[in-house]
Parts: sequence; C-alpha cells; structure tokens
Amino acid sequence: MRSVKRHPRVSTAGARWRPRPWLGCRWPAVLALPLVASCAELPPNAQKQVASAREDYTKGNYPSARTKLDDVLKSYSSYTGAAEAYYLRAKILAETSRPGSPEKAAALRDAKRCIDLSTDSMLTAKAQAIAGTLEYESGSKASAIRYYADALKHLPEKTPTDLVRYNYATCLQHEGRWSEARREYTTLLQRHPGSDLAERARRMLDWPGDYFTIQCGAFRDPTSATNLSNKLRSAGLSARVEPRTRSGEALNMVYVGRYPTYQAAQSAMASVMKHVSKAEIAP
Repeated sequence: MRSVKRHPRVSTAGARWRPRPWLGCRWPAVLALPLVASCAELPPNAQKQVASAREDYTKGNYPSARTKLDDVLKSYSSYTGAAEAYYLRAKILAETSRPGSPEKAAALRDAKRCIDLSTDSMLTAKAQAIAGTLEYESGSKASAIRYYADALKHLPEKTPTDLVRYNYATCLQHEGRWSEARREYTTLLQRHPGSDLAERARRMLDWPGDYFTIQCGAFRDPTSATNLSNKLRSAGLSARVEPRTRSGEALNMVYVGRYPTYQAAQSAMASVMKHVSKAEIAP
C-alpha cells in the first residue's frame, strides 16, 4: 500500500479512535469548519471535547456534556470517530426525557447513528442496548428484540447486562416466543444469580403455560374466588379459578382467557375491566 502524506500541522498522538484510516483524509484545523465526511478519526480538539463531555456525563453534569457533544456533532456528524459522541448524547437524552417525548425519539436516532458509524464492537453493543430499550419502551417489541439480540453478542456479563437480558426475554415473551424467552430467563439466572432481577426471572419460569391471561382477583377464600368467576362467566367471559402459591401462601386466582401474545391480552382488557376495574395481565 502506498504511503499517505499527512498534513504537517496535525498530530495523531493520543487519538482515542483508531479505526482503519481512510486515504486522503485531512482534518480541518478549526472545529467550526464544515465537516469532511471522508475522515475516520476526529481531529484532536474534537476528541478532547468528547472526552470532556464523557467526564461531564460521569459527574452528572448533563447540560455541559450536551453542549460539548452538540458542538462536535454539528461539524463532524459523519465521521466514524463521532460514534461515541452520538452514544453519549443518546444516553443523556434517554435518561433525562419523558416517555413519548421528542427527546426520546432523538435519543433513538442518535443510538442508531452510533451503530451506523461505530467500528468498535463494544461501543456498538452499548448503543444497540440503548436502542433496544428505547424501542421496548415505545412498544416496538419486534424491533427491540433485534437490537437486544445483537447487543448481547458482545456485552460483558455484568450489570447492566442482566437488565438487557431480562428486557430481551420479556420482549420475546410478549411476542409469543415463549421457549426463547425461557432460555433467556434461565441464562440470566445462571450468569447473574445475585441480580435484583433474578426473582422476577424465576417467577416467569414458574409460569405454567405459553400464554398470557388476565388476572381478576386473588383470594384466600375459595368461595370468594368461585363467586367472582361465576359472575364473569355469566357476563360471557371465559373465567376460571386456579390455585397458586405466592410467597408461601396458598391463593385462589381468578383468571380470564389464555392469549399467546401480550398484545392479544391487551386487546381483551377493555371487556374485562367493565367488570373488574383492577384487572391486570399476567404473568
């Protein structure tokens, strides 16, 4: 490969990002100059701003971090080295914005942009985890599954990977992919036995069938459970009573229906809540 002559005023010493260099790349000397889309690495001043923004984020100084990241991305939005800036801004937006807000949508765009630009497998995986969580929170479970599956190929098995794996299992379950969901809950218990999510995973594994149902009541007294079940059946609902043990206590649960996906159970909720206002989907 022929050698490439570099601009004499530019030093690559200390550069954070070192992916495969692109031939003919010249960095602009000033941050405010228009971007040169063919450059892989950020110039040193932009790298310093990203590093400073990272420190601000770690300290919880989100406004300062956001200002620095916006400044970098304004000029270097298409650089491969801008991937971390997109990732950090996505984290800030995801953690500080309300569900359904425009900022949440912007966080997802930034996470996807990081994925597109990143040449670092770990950074890519972390951005995929953010994208998966944002899709999960917005109700796009199928899309969340794809991001989570890719992220888990490279994330280390330590916190918060336990949450990523739990969310992944939940998305699979919601989509009716019950056997795959159980595999992920089992993996979580094996690799994160001390996780705060371990007990939730055990409850999911203890669920007896490949279906969701609508829980209408839990009674110590079997007669009360039977009375409610009869009332619901007389209203045309497929109610039943099933024994369950919760925290060592024997209970009589009143359920309506068996639904293969979470969405199917949600669709049935309105008719059940006409009779039981506090009905909820289980598991």
